[in-house]
This record gives sequence, structure tokens and C-alpha cells, in this order.
Amino acid sequence: MEALHEKIEILRKELITTALKYGFTAPNTLHISQELDKLLNLLGQEKETIGFQRM
Repeated sequence: MEALHEKIEILRKELITTALKYGFTAPNTLHISQELDKLLNLLGQEKETIGFQRM
């Protein structure tokens, strides 16, 4: 899960940089945002699975 956290942090920084440079609605900004959303959803699923295993 640590690698996933690192990927999320890298994409988050890239998203901020891209949005400030090209705008929040630029296609490349939106693409990075969608990729970040996928990773965040994956992280949420992993945390949910871990939570169910502890029950």
C-alpha cells in the first residue's frame, strides 16, 4: 500500500503543477485528475478490504 501512497502523492503534485500552468479545465489536467481519482478509489477499496478483514 506504501507504493500506492507514493504514486498518489506524485500524481497530486503533478496535478497541481499542471493545473496552475495550463488551467483547471485543460485536457492534460483533466487526464491527470482522472488518473488520480482511479488511484484514490483503489486506495479506498484496499482500506475497506483491510477493515473487513479486521472484523
